[in-house]
Amino acid sequence: MSSTTTDLLIYLLAIIIYLAPISLVINSKKCRGQEKNMWLLVTLLFSWLGWLLFISTVKSSKSVNKKR
Repeated sequence: MSSTTTDLLIYLLAIIIYLAPISLVINSKKCRGQEKNMWLLVTLLFSWLGWLLFISTVKSSKSVNKKR
């Protein structure tokens, strides 16, 4: 493999690693509406740190429904 192919693979892997938490937030059923939009923005700006904050602070919808 030439260096350009290796570089392309590294860039592709970096993009996938950056976009993974965004897809995890989008597909999450823990929140919805404007709350999900806010978490999506945080995750876009801070990537994995934003996703870790999302996981640690957002309660699941099952626990919210039990209280109602």
